[in-house]
Amino acid sequence: MVEVSDASVSVIRTGCLGSCGGSGRVLASKWSSCRLREAAFGMVLVFELALRCAAEAASSCPNSMTETADIVVIGGGIIGSSVVYQLAQLLDPSTRIVLCDRGPIAGATSSSCMGHLMVTPDNAQEYALTKTSVDLWRGLHEELGGFDYNPTGALYLAESEEDIEMMPVLHKQFLDQGDQAEILDQKQLCELEPGLARDIPGALFYAGDGVVLPMLAAGAMLRGAQKRNPNVVVRPNCAVTGFQRDGDRIAAVVTEKSVIHTNTVVNACGVWTPGIGEMLGQPRVPIYPRAGNLAITGHHVSPINTQLLEISYLRFAHAASEVDPTKTDADAGGHAVNMQPQTNGGCLIGSTRQFCGMNKQVNRELLKRSLLRAHRYVPGVAHAPIVRSWVGLRPYSIDNHPLIGPWDPVPGFWIAAGHEGLGISMAPITGLLIAQQIAGVTPSVDPTPYLPGRFAS
Repeated sequence: MVEVSDASVSVIRTGCLGSCGGSGRVLASKWSSCRLREAAFGMVLVFELALRCAAEAASSCPNSMTETADIVVIGGGIIGSSVVYQLAQLLDPSTRIVLCDRGPIAGATSSSCMGHLMVTPDNAQEYALTKTSVDLWRGLHEELGGFDYNPTGALYLAESEEDIEMMPVLHKQFLDQGDQAEILDQKQLCELEPGLARDIPGALFYAGDGVVLPMLAAGAMLRGAQKRNPNVVVRPNCAVTGFQRDGDRIAAVVTEKSVIHTNTVVNACGVWTPGIGEMLGQPRVPIYPRAGNLAITGHHVSPINTQLLEISYLRFAHAASEVDPTKTDADAGGHAVNMQPQTNGGCLIGSTRQFCGMNKQVNRELLKRSLLRAHRYVPGVAHAPIVRSWVGLRPYSIDNHPLIGPWDPVPGFWIAAGHEGLGISMAPITGLLIAQQIAGVTPSVDPTPYLPGRFAS
């Protein structure tokens, strides 16, 4: 147990833990921008983790320190936290694992996204990856808890004739994978979700989806990792500034606060992943920020109990983009409804997509269109006060598949990134696949389609 010193408490009070990417915000402000949906119990858990991390950083990581680790994980979002958790489960408790993040834990994309747990049945490979991961989330809830796991299921709503034609296709995809889903007519739909507009012709209901609060989930995973392995070290506000090499291999990770000698590094930095590779002299992997505008209502006013998606969301969100992500002034953006009930009675409303670089300014026009679209499906949302809106950046891989595995040109360098809008859904399986490959264990799901080596040439 790390002793919390007066100095570490002062660090939090003065906001030193609140900067992320140079934003200079205090931690309290960062938390308040994260949808105002944290329950009091959840905030205590996050604050406890922050105190422990601050104490660790303040007491055991002085400038110019040299140390050794078996594995260094860069990036303390939901993916990096999952990697640490799964490594702690598979490797001997003597294994020293250091997690570094330049800002607070789960302080970037993981604190500004929708906590959607989604099973995608497009094909056997994608189904295996997402279904296994959502099942792992359920297990984490039972084992760790404390992150507002909510098994809402999902309603895929139809409106147009084209939408209606998609329902039996999606239904068959679930059945072909040995799963279950149900096509609902207008009457059944109103019985299941009374808050919906009465003229929606039908929907497909899938019971396996859910919602989590990613910030709390990252903290729960790291506490679980430290419980299993006391040699897990978590260092927020400890930016990586470079590497030392021994021939082709990594010899050390250089941070603002220490030099960590290690031969194994996992890059789990989301939209910042390409920059970490460049520090090693590697070409930029094709991961690009894709902005999403979100809004959330006040507590206890949600007009829905089930997660809602218009069925066209599947075409919009999961297909490879037809827009060049490098031409950030050429994408007008688009939107498709995704509404999530929260455990505190709020309603999280999305979802837009736009390539605009690292710009996190709210696109008011896109957000307005998104809210009007939500109102079309759920008229009662007009009476629910919107208390906050914001932008998150999804790490979009150019082929629309995540990178999970070794970067072959640099032995010992691994990548876990590029999940676009499915990072929360895929976090547990991503961490597990990385850990299994590092440990030499047969992977639970074939990682071949996701190996970063496809971009190494």
